[in-house]
Order: sequence, then structure tokens, then C-alpha cells
Amino acid sequence: VDPQHLPHLFERFYRIDAGRSRKVGGTGLGLPIVKNTVEALGGSISVHNGPMGGLEFHFTLEKWKD
Repeated sequence: VDPQHLPHLFERFYRIDAGRSRKVGGTGLGLPIVKNTVEALGGSISVHNGPMGGLEFHFTLEKWKD
């Protein structure tokens, strides 16, 4: 993924390939849902290009206190 796209991957309805339609791919809501869920649990999430290709997602969650 080109670096200029990485900050936008968690935006609702964002697609790297503007030519893709819902028939070909998803709605662009999956990663925003993941980010909102992680943040609702007190964590954070980030994405980077992996050294061997593909994307790496890193996230943290708060430890549950009983």
C-alpha cells in the first residue's frame, strides 16, 4: 500500500482503488469498525507496510481489572 494511503485506511468508506464498486469488494467499513471497537475497549491500533510485503496491524488493549 502506498504510504499516502496508510493514514486513511481507518476512515469510513475509504478505498485505495476508487474504481472498485461494492460488487467487486467491501463497503469500506471493516477497518473503521475494528478501530472503533479497539478504542472503545481503551486501546489503540495502527497499520504499517510489512517488511516482507502486506500490511501489519498493531493494537493494544487495556488489561481487564476484576
